[in-house]
Amino acid sequence: MISPNRTEMMWLALGLVWFFLVSPLLMVLSMQLGLWPKMSFWIVLICFLVWVLLTRVGLSLYSLRVAREMGMGGLVVTVIWIGLAILLARGLLAAFRSVGG
Repeated sequence: MISPNRTEMMWLALGLVWFFLVSPLLMVLSMQLGLWPKMSFWIVLICFLVWVLLTRVGLSLYSLRVAREMGMGGLVVTVIWIGLAILLARGLLAAFRSVGG
């Protein structure tokens, strides 16, 4: 498999920074300003959509480069690996939720 280059990693890192640093700070700020009960859905939706946009750009750039360099077979393998990583992350989150709750 082809390793992601700097541009793709930058977009993925921006997505992680947004998800783990900026989004929680925005939510806390909205709670401090008293916007949380009224605007919570929209704040969470906007935070989620920006995170999806940032990470999607990185994954799209990576998959386009893989398709260009390795052909369609390489793209299929890459999509399978990304799908397995998503399933693993969902399983871990579900496991942590069941242990915590």
